[in-house]
Amino acid sequence: MKLCHPIQDLLWEKNVQNKDGHCMEVIRLKQGLVSIKDKPQQMIVQGIHELYDLEESLVSWKDDAERTNQLVFIGKNLDKDILKQLFITAVAETEEQRTVPGKDQVCPSH
Repeated sequence: MKLCHPIQDLLWEKNVQNKDGHCMEVIRLKQGLVSIKDKPQQMIVQGIHELYDLEESLVSWKDDAERTNQLVFIGKNLDKDILKQLFITAVAETEEQRTVPGKDQVCPSH
């Protein structure tokens, strides 16, 4: 699933940088609600350090409901605009078109 790529880039690869070139460090991804195009179920995502869980909810989006996405990150060097674009890019483009904002090089391990 395309949504896994940005999560893995942040949590596993640790290769997403903010505008100042500092690596973003996610300590916690609080329970988030995600809408995937053409998928009737709401998706739930949560994570801590390098672990995350992404699953379909039992709740479906209503046909007339506005679909929203809400993710809450706790960490260091986080950049809201880059994170937002990272997830928009992941669900809007095909794998061949995928480019990751703020992902120019591998961040050093701590």
